[in-house]
Amino acid sequence: MPFPFRCRWPLALVILAALGMNSAVADDVVERSICVYDPVGASGAVIEQFQDYVVMAREAGVKFDLRPYTDEGVAANDFKSGRCDAVGLTGIRAKQFVPFAGSLDMVGALQTYDQMHTAIRVMASDKAADLMRNGGYEVAGVVPGGKVYLFSRDRRFLDSLEAAAGKKVAVIGYDKQARVVANVAGASPVPATIASFGPLFNNHSVDMAYAPAIAYNALELYRGLGEDGGVADFVLGMLSAQMVIHRDRFPAGFAAESRRWAANKAWDRILPRIRQADAEIPDRYWVHISGERESKYRGMLLEIRQRLWEEQWYDHRMQHLLKKIRCADDPGLAECSRPTEGGAVNG
Repeated sequence: MPFPFRCRWPLALVILAALGMNSAVADDVVERSICVYDPVGASGAVIEQFQDYVVMAREAGVKFDLRPYTDEGVAANDFKSGRCDAVGLTGIRAKQFVPFAGSLDMVGALQTYDQMHTAIRVMASDKAADLMRNGGYEVAGVVPGGKVYLFSRDRRFLDSLEAAAGKKVAVIGYDKQARVVANVAGASPVPATIASFGPLFNNHSVDMAYAPAIAYNALELYRGLGEDGGVADFVLGMLSAQMVIHRDRFPAGFAAESRRWAANKAWDRILPRIRQADAEIPDRYWVHISGERESKYRGMLLEIRQRLWEEQWYDHRMQHLLKKIRCADDPGLAECSRPTEGGAVNG
C-alpha cells in the first residue's frame, strides 16, 4: 500500500521477511487486476510505490496487473462493476464497499499517529476479520494518508468558529461528514473533487479547504495560502488509503496476509514520509489551536459524530472502537464518561 516516498531497504528482502516466506515463488499464481487511483496517472508516486505491494502479492500467489486511474470515482465504479478485481481508494470512498473499514476516516475521531496505528492493527487482527468483509467485498490493506488540517487563505478566519461563519469551504462531494462540519460551523460548502479542490483554493474561489499536509507541496496549496494564509494545527481527522478486493477472486487467506503486511511493514515505511510532509509546512503558516478554541472545536466534532451516529452514517462498531482508543490514550476526556457514540467507556 503506497504513498509517495522511496524505500531505502532491498525490496525483496523486506517483503520476504514481512511475510515469512522463502525466495521461491508460490507454485500456484493467479492473475488479477488492481485499479489504483493516482491523480498523476501512470507516472505518479502512488503507482510507483504500489510496486512494493505488487511484489508482495506475487510472493503470496497473486500476480497483479496494475491499472492507473486519475479519477477516483471511475476507479470505484469500475471495481463495483467487476472490471477490476481489486481497487486502491481513499478510506471514505472505500466506505461504500466495507462500511466498518471506511468509517476509520471519521471526523475528529483520531488525533495522533499512534492512535491510528492502534486502529489499523486492530483491523488487521484475526478477531476483526469478519468486520473487514461486506458481502463479496473485503478490505485487504489499510495505510495512513496523514492528518487532515484546515487550510485558510486568511489566518484570521481560524481565530474562532464565529470567524469562519459564512466563509466558502471546498467539500468533497461524496463526503457527507465534511458537509455537516461546514454547515455546523456556519460555513458555505462548495462541492469539489479531489482533483478540483486544490485549484479552487489556490485561485481563491473558496476561502478554506481541508487536506492532509502532503497536499501542501503536491497540490501547491502554498499558492492559496499566500502571505496571509494559515493552517490550523487542530487535527480534523485522519486520512487512510485502503485496498478493497472481490473476495471470491482471491486465494483463501490472501486478504488477511495482505492486511498484516500493510499494518506492519508498510506502516513503518510510509509513516516517516507522512511526518516529513507535516514538517514541510513552514512554521509561519501554523495557527495554534488551544484552550477554549480547542475545546469548542472538539465539542463541535463530537456533536457531529453523534449526529452521524444517530443517522447511522458511520459503522457503529468502528465509531465505538475509535472512542475506546481515544479514551485509552487520554482517559481524562470528558466524553469518556458520557453516553455518546455507543456509551461511556470509563467508570
